[in-house]
Amino acid sequence: MRLSFYAAAALALAAISSPDTIRSVLAASAGALVEATPFLFAAVALSRLSTRYDCVAAYAGCGCAPGPAARSLPAAAATWLLFGPFVAIGRWLIAMLVARALRRRHRADAAAHLHAELRAVLPCAILAGMAMQVFAAFDPARLSPVWSAFAGTVLAFFAAPCALGAITLAATLRAHAPPAAAAFLCIAGIADLRALTPARSTAADEDAFAYVLLAAALSVVAWNHGDGLVNPAFVPALWCCAIAAACGIVAHRSRRSENARIAPALMLAGALMTSPAPQYHATETTMTELFPGERLTFTGTLARNGNASAVVRYAITCCRADAAPVAVRLTANPRYPAGTWLRVEGSIENVAGNLRLAPRRIERVAAPADPFIYF
Repeated sequence: MRLSFYAAAALALAAISSPDTIRSVLAASAGALVEATPFLFAAVALSRLSTRYDCVAAYAGCGCAPGPAARSLPAAAATWLLFGPFVAIGRWLIAMLVARALRRRHRADAAAHLHAELRAVLPCAILAGMAMQVFAAFDPARLSPVWSAFAGTVLAFFAAPCALGAITLAATLRAHAPPAAAAFLCIAGIADLRALTPARSTAADEDAFAYVLLAAALSVVAWNHGDGLVNPAFVPALWCCAIAAACGIVAHRSRRSENARIAPALMLAGALMTSPAPQYHATETTMTELFPGERLTFTGTLARNGNASAVVRYAITCCRADAAPVAVRLTANPRYPAGTWLRVEGSIENVAGNLRLAPRRIERVAAPADPFIYF
């Protein structure tokens, strides 16, 4: 039944989307799964050492364990850095209360099973990839505060990725629509769909061919230094996971489960399929910590909105699903088509209370092999 649902959803997406959009959703979904894999391998290792693996994974991982993802201490640290201590502590305490209220629904097996955990993350990964395309095509700043908060609530409930990815996505929303970001933080990782879904038995979800697909996907991404799917900082962990997946081929060579192959197959497809960078349509300054008079050299694609122009490049914090635009609006309109890669040198000026880059030199450059920058 689950396989039929994914097939129907894929056909519906293909019917209403362009090939570039489909490839972008696939890449973002694969990136979210690749990002989660090292944490899930760690949860599996912990489950072999302790019968309370679910408790340890909930606090030490990225938020992929059953229950409210905001209990993740790494995610709480990221929230502290991006939104301040009060937001971080408040989210963590509320998530703890929700987890306590739902603890009977989230009693998991005594041991974690990798492919079952990946399959549990898969729906959120796909929805996060779709949401990324929606916000690339539609600027949420156009919405009223009420509708903006509603959109943030819906996005958080249905499409929140793991806890670390959710915080990065919230930071992106804050640059465009603060009400949406506030609503997103109130729901994502606390009362979203995955947090409220009871844990299911995962005892029979091992498959040798699934480990083959997983080892191949992780190796391709690691070999290509992230492959535009995850931050290159993940590469050492991905190599370790690829080796562990290769060991899983031998350990489970007699096991068969077709459901276990869905997530690794999507990861391998995303790793092998070249995907374009997200499209950017809004033209506002999203770089922070700039000041008038600062000299700046910035490389990105040219975006236009009427008479306004900006140079844009996407930045990845964890994975492609949380890619956020870094855009600098220009004081002049370059005589190049939209989408052209440019290197712009100049200084920051205050124009009617907004920071703009006054170009001193504009040079057309070739598209880089990796269109993303990494934080």
